[in-house]
Amino acid sequence: MSTGAKVNSLIKRFTEIKIQVSQVLSTATSVDPYQLSVQTKALVDSYETGRNMFATVSTDIFPAYLQHTPGGQQVGLLQQLSVECAAAIGFLETLSSPISTSDKDKLESLRHEITSLEAFNGHLFTHVSGAISEYEEAHYLASALLAGKSVIYAWEQFPGKTSEEKVSKLLQAKLLKEGLKEQFLRAEKKARNYFTHDISAIPQPQEALALVADACNLSMTLMRLKRSGTPS
Repeated sequence: MSTGAKVNSLIKRFTEIKIQVSQVLSTATSVDPYQLSVQTKALVDSYETGRNMFATVSTDIFPAYLQHTPGGQQVGLLQQLSVECAAAIGFLETLSSPISTSDKDKLESLRHEITSLEAFNGHLFTHVSGAISEYEEAHYLASALLAGKSVIYAWEQFPGKTSEEKVSKLLQAKLLKEGLKEQFLRAEKKARNYFTHDISAIPQPQEALALVADACNLSMTLMRLKRSGTPS
């Protein structure tokens, strides 16, 4: 079994254990103590199997050893088991992700930033959110295409005939800072290259990420423009 398959298998195992722990804890006060002990032991045994498998994929971090004791504090052990599973899952997900932790953090920030976009324009939100999701899977061209389409759509909604005029009007409406003017203009040019004009334009990871960020920024600027009542 490949390392990637082992990592995914362990994530599934620890996730399922965590789910079952939650279910057992939700009925712990009404379950016969013996039955609770049996359930707890089964979960701890499954966890221990996963803990041993963990050593085959990483030595950087290791889940804590947990031992079941009949007649012991079953609820406390289950709670600790849930915490250890969560920690293991968190670490394993960094191993299974095809992108860096810093990129994941950036994308998570962007995803949070565009939350309000869905209520404004569901179709635009779907494209921008899709661009983020595709990048998370390291599908950089797909991500750039979705982001580029979003950039072009937003750009064409801004008032003004030329790019310079559009930027000027956004500056006047205080929806764009002077220091971001060139970034906005570059975003439109890159988007047209990836989405329509240049068939040879294949984005590198950081270029795709920059375009995703531009798509989020322009989409949110469009939302603020429409909500401000500024005439088109």
